[in-house]
Amino acid sequence: MAKKNKMKPRELREAQKKARQLKAAEINNNAAPAIAAMPAAQVIAPAAEKKKSSVKAAGMKSILVSENKMYITSFGKGNSAVLEYEVDKVDNNNYNKTQLSSKDNSNIELGDVNEVNITFSSKHGFESGVEINTSNPTHRSGESSPVRWDMLGLKSELEKRFFGKTFDDNIHIQLIYNILDIEKILAVYVTNIVYALNNMLGIKGSESYDDFMGYLSARNTYEVFTHPDKSNLSDKVKGNIKKSLSKFNDLLKTKRLGYFGLEEPKTKDTRVSQAYKKRVYHMLAIVGQIRQSVFHDKSSKLDEDLYSFIDIIDSEYRETLDYLVDERFDSINKGFIQGNKVNISLLIDMMKGYEADDIIRLYYDFIVLKSQKNLGFSIKKLREKMLDEYGFRFKDKQYDSVRSKMYKLMDFLLFCNYYRNDVVAGEALVRKLRFSMTDDEKEGIYADEASKLWGKFRNDFENIADHMNGDVIKELGKADMDFDEKILDSEKKNASDLLYFSKMIYMLTYFLDGKEINDLLTTLISKFDNIKEFLKIMKSSAVNVECELTAGYKLFNDSQRITNELFIVKNIASMRKPAASAKLTMFRDALTILGIDDKITDDRISEILKLKEKGKGIHGLRNFITNNVIESSRFVYLIKYANAQKIRKVAENEKVVMFVLGGIPDTQIERYYKSCVEFPDMNSSLEVKRSELARMIKNISFDDFKNVKQQAKGRENVAKERAKAVIGLYLTVMYLLVKNLVNVNARYVIAIHCLERDFGLYKEIIPELASKNLKNDYRILSQTLCELCDKSPNLFLKKNERLRKCVEVDINNADSSMTRKYRNCIAHLTVVRELKEYIGDIRTVDSYFSIYHYVMQRCITKREDDKKQEEKIKFEDDLLKNHGYTKDFVKALNSPFGYNIPRFKNLSIEQLFDRNEYLTEK
Repeated sequence: MAKKNKMKPRELREAQKKARQLKAAEINNNAAPAIAAMPAAQVIAPAAEKKKSSVKAAGMKSILVSENKMYITSFGKGNSAVLEYEVDKVDNNNYNKTQLSSKDNSNIELGDVNEVNITFSSKHGFESGVEINTSNPTHRSGESSPVRWDMLGLKSELEKRFFGKTFDDNIHIQLIYNILDIEKILAVYVTNIVYALNNMLGIKGSESYDDFMGYLSARNTYEVFTHPDKSNLSDKVKGNIKKSLSKFNDLLKTKRLGYFGLEEPKTKDTRVSQAYKKRVYHMLAIVGQIRQSVFHDKSSKLDEDLYSFIDIIDSEYRETLDYLVDERFDSINKGFIQGNKVNISLLIDMMKGYEADDIIRLYYDFIVLKSQKNLGFSIKKLREKMLDEYGFRFKDKQYDSVRSKMYKLMDFLLFCNYYRNDVVAGEALVRKLRFSMTDDEKEGIYADEASKLWGKFRNDFENIADHMNGDVIKELGKADMDFDEKILDSEKKNASDLLYFSKMIYMLTYFLDGKEINDLLTTLISKFDNIKEFLKIMKSSAVNVECELTAGYKLFNDSQRITNELFIVKNIASMRKPAASAKLTMFRDALTILGIDDKITDDRISEILKLKEKGKGIHGLRNFITNNVIESSRFVYLIKYANAQKIRKVAENEKVVMFVLGGIPDTQIERYYKSCVEFPDMNSSLEVKRSELARMIKNISFDDFKNVKQQAKGRENVAKERAKAVIGLYLTVMYLLVKNLVNVNARYVIAIHCLERDFGLYKEIIPELASKNLKNDYRILSQTLCELCDKSPNLFLKKNERLRKCVEVDINNADSSMTRKYRNCIAHLTVVRELKEYIGDIRTVDSYFSIYHYVMQRCITKREDDKKQEEKIKFEDDLLKNHGYTKDFVKALNSPFGYNIPRFKNLSIEQLFDRNEYLTEK
């Protein structure tokens, strides 16, 4: 018998993951089955993975169907759609084709159309002239409708909700799905924000403890919130408001709102202090209202509906949104010319073909509105390619202190080139990038463009570099600018330029970090842009279908405007620096996360860090903690989502730390090892290096850093740099652990959101659900649809008896209390909250999915009273015996999602859930 080739756990995980990815690719693309049959250890990744389908790369955007006609669109400028052809079905094999686009605007050439396939070719870029096949969307064997009936059977109900009637096309439902995507992403982010705000109050035993956000409502004014007894509300509601008010005041006292950049004014003027508290209340109440709107089906109530409530509630809420947006614009606009006079002076001197006023306006556009990000390609990447290939001297150390300024000026020149001088070249570059299939092809396109730009901008770049010395910059900084700020009056923005929906989204960014802000706004912009394009096509003379939205969705008539506004919001929003007024609280959290007992007194913290002492050179430790812990975005994230003391305890689990380190790229591990270990053996294996780093994280202590000197030299400086690296590694590992578990939870938040929404839709068409309440039993929808069998409108369960019976087994393995607690644990991120309690019991830590479900299942089976169901006891016995999650328990808990088979399987089977890479440090 041949000896098996042993693999290390991390190598085995990566090989198995690659095998799963290739297996999925084989299924999706009908690849040769031999690939998937290879042993996991032998699978080799393809040299260059395809990033997009050949159909998209060739320029086809979509095929829209309305009754017996198809409308074929291509990609135009940006995300715009170009109507290319109308295809009218005569019979199964005969189609009349009418070109709708002009020759100049046309991007694709339509070939043969038959019952099954549509053939076309690209006129530009990707395999130009080569015929490409795509399926005919009207071909549905055994179905009379020319449009595919959706598997959930909810298409008609969705159309009635959004448009007031049903349609025999696939255009309206695609627009609707873009709106539903907006609600899904908001459900995730608002759930996380609510959890973070509740978490700032401290962590107790119950998953719903201190959920004061759940009782906040934007229907109550600040006066009602602070004096509920003066209102005409019911006694029960008054009682809930009083509880929330008490918790609200507790939250203010913790000073932890300072982590969100909310600065409590230091003043004896009670009016100023009350105005601040009122604004904070409005912000939290709006967050709570959004949560209610997206987590529960509130579409029938305009004063609670996501897209209309902000325009209906008391005006004091809108005044707060105006204040927040204007405050941000004022900070940007005030003295813009004076604040940027060095760069503006240099640009005026260099850009001889431009009027000075024009340069100032363009620079405002570049710095504030960031129109360069709307070009469709990366100015930064072009500059990097130029310098990597031709301008290596600009990377010399002599420019380190001015590098940011130098690169900003270079980027501005490139921006002006494409924004003003050579718009055609920019559009051509966008087209080439769209036609690229892989990252390698994209890199090649950037390299080619960079080579063209170098000859054009070499002298300008040299000129910029020549001005990059301290004396020149100092002199320009002293000089007066002869330009009036009024030059920018037509460019400057203020709150009145934005709709309240956009202002509301801006307000949400107060509670998010930089990456979260970018992800949220990028998704929202994409969805509103898609909706705008659908409405444009529906209103076109060629298609001309009805598109009158119902009352709750009128907002989307302004999708073009909102797209533009959200782009501005994305550019002005940023993660806020922690507020100075919360420094003592932050120092406590920082010392606790480094291992000091969290019961330490404020006086002792002040003594250790010399917070009350004055003098030169005595605040080295304070400054070190500030620079390397408090100002770390990863530390702030951990405090928002976890608990400093519990994070320290979790870090003592070497298995968990080794697992997280296993997801960090080898090159990064090499760098961490070299910078963190005092006497590194660079010849040791990566496994040994990871083990050493894990040991350091396990044993990290505040005592390791208390003697670090901020103004250090020689060996002391080496020790300081090593201490900084160790803290950076520690915070990174803990951040990756918590962030990935938050991301796993997000998938289940979306499932809960969809369950609530779909239950409301099914109630309209299934009489058996009319009197049911989802909160009483979250299995009721899947259970009812299974019982209906052949009468079910749900094609997933109607057409597949085997899968239906599997779902029924999973439903029977759960009970109403179990699934209700599961839902609440998802909504309150209980896995993150209870991580420390159970993670040490896991025998094998090999995926975030397994960590999440083991901790979740321990929370579900936790004995809270003597009444326990038989199945719950069985699952608990399995958990304690195997020290790992139970697969059947996952399926039982997910049985409420069984009505949507693909979602149910993806959330219940680790191999399907885990197809995408988790977050790693790049």
